[in-house]
Amino acid sequence: MGNLDPKKMAGYTLILGPILALVCFFIQPGGVLQIGGSAEPLDYAGQMKISSDNSGLGIITGILVPIGLITLFSGIMFYIQSMEGGNGFGLARIGLPFFLIATAGWTLASSIFIGFSSEISTNSDLAGLAFGINIISSISFGIGGMILALATSTRNEVNKNISYLAFIAATIVFLTNFILPFSPESGTLFQGIAGICFIIYTVWSILIGRALAK
Repeated sequence: MGNLDPKKMAGYTLILGPILALVCFFIQPGGVLQIGGSAEPLDYAGQMKISSDNSGLGIITGILVPIGLITLFSGIMFYIQSMEGGNGFGLARIGLPFFLIATAGWTLASSIFIGFSSEISTNSDLAGLAFGINIISSISFGIGGMILALATSTRNEVNKNISYLAFIAATIVFLTNFILPFSPESGTLFQGIAGICFIIYTVWSILIGRALAK
């Protein structure tokens, strides 16, 4: 395949990774678009049934969401490393472990729902475990997102105002998921809000990716 430019490849991962994860996040059974039906956040049996009734889509999105997230994490890791010796590096490095925890947690939660979709898992209480994992993962992503957006605002890859908008989106993700354990019945509302925030963060990631891929 010849030598691949690591900077360009990182740019492509920052473009393709979040798009793949975001699209699958929206279309997964019972998700933001409520394809296949919807269930209350605490209706674990209902969530399991939606997954098993829409097994093909559930399995595909359950696999592709982690692939998109891991691809995104690869790009974030390179981008942060590329800051070394310049503005924002010290701050951005603090955010990297939070992205790692978020990626690992969301991957684990997706695995649980793959089990429901393929009917390997029949214990609906596992949906409660996935609920908790998703909360911690989203909080971690929110913190990492805030830190990286602030670090990026000191640089020239993208417009500072766009970085500030990404910071606000990440802050909302953090706050809504911090509140969610105290108000789990608000899960559907907060999921929709998170979807909007992830769209903003995806656009910001794409802009950084384009700057790196040039």
